[in-house]
Amino acid sequence: MSITYPHFGSLTYLFEIFLNELGRYDIVKPKNPSRKTAIIGSQHSPEFICTPFKIVLGTFMESIEAGAYELVMDGFHAHCRFGYYWPVLKMILEDLGYDFRFIILDHTNPVEFLRVLKNDVSDNLKLFQILKALRIVWNKFCCIELVDKLLSSYRAVEIDKGSSELVAEKAFKLIVEEKGIRNIKDLKKKLPGLFEKEVCKDTKVNPLKVAIIGEIYVVLEPSLNLEIHKRLNGLGVIVDTPVSLRNYVDFEGIFNPFKKSHKQIALRKAKHYLEHSCGGDAQASIGDTILYKEKDWDGMVHLYPFTCMPEIISKSILPQISKEYNMPVISLTLDEQTGEAGFQTRLEAFVDLLERKKESNCK
Repeated sequence: MSITYPHFGSLTYLFEIFLNELGRYDIVKPKNPSRKTAIIGSQHSPEFICTPFKIVLGTFMESIEAGAYELVMDGFHAHCRFGYYWPVLKMILEDLGYDFRFIILDHTNPVEFLRVLKNDVSDNLKLFQILKALRIVWNKFCCIELVDKLLSSYRAVEIDKGSSELVAEKAFKLIVEEKGIRNIKDLKKKLPGLFEKEVCKDTKVNPLKVAIIGEIYVVLEPSLNLEIHKRLNGLGVIVDTPVSLRNYVDFEGIFNPFKKSHKQIALRKAKHYLEHSCGGDAQASIGDTILYKEKDWDGMVHLYPFTCMPEIISKSILPQISKEYNMPVISLTLDEQTGEAGFQTRLEAFVDLLERKKESNCK
């Protein structure tokens, strides 16, 4: 029985790697979400549900029609509506008459997480085999995340347009195919050199540096954020994002509890403005704005899907942060109705503002 999962930016590679390491090769790879995906997902979703829900529903419908039977996704009790995703998805897909089976991975419950991997996902692998697979997947995730960061930096200053993306595609292929922990770690060390060697940079420019914060799916899924990383790079802006899967699953933090993660530091910075978690990435969005100001970055782009409750809260606080820390912030709402022309215009205007601010500071 074929298995599938939601599309999630470059992390889609990671899900394929994970299933392969668990002995699953009967995979129906999700297509890049298209306009059609968003439309069919929206047609069968509650009107005011989060946009990522609509994209995931549309993706699952396309994958089932392509032959998938088992649907795997994360599911846990959350402060925001994500906790309701899989039960509502299940009800809608059943009402539409689809034949499928949901497999829910709750990363907040390690015992249940491992049990589901052993009994429902893998072919009854032993515990040590599953732990070995998780170790390989984590190390490959670190490689994938590094490639994303290198791409968002080099693409802004490349002389031969498109060269950075070609190197990134090559790197992703190497990551997927690499075997063995030692080889994966060696590959990670070589990745910066791969970009340095194959991408010609314009060393004369002094590019702006902008960080992207917000809800994790909309920040990391290019089909939903209208490829904002690429758009900003095209305007000559180096881009980074603190939004990461490691904010939810940090194996390095488990084995080294004395090391503070980036998210822990960001949450501490946000305490004065938003003391308690309201779900999603709201607190982190506030703390990250302060942290990037302390690192002398030029501005922040705050992304959130339409009706996202936690990010609406952070959006109401960010103007105060912007004023107190003199850090330009623009908040952009995204859903299936977002138009590319207006989106591009707002980005260009924001970049113009940052350039003028930078020039005035240099005088």
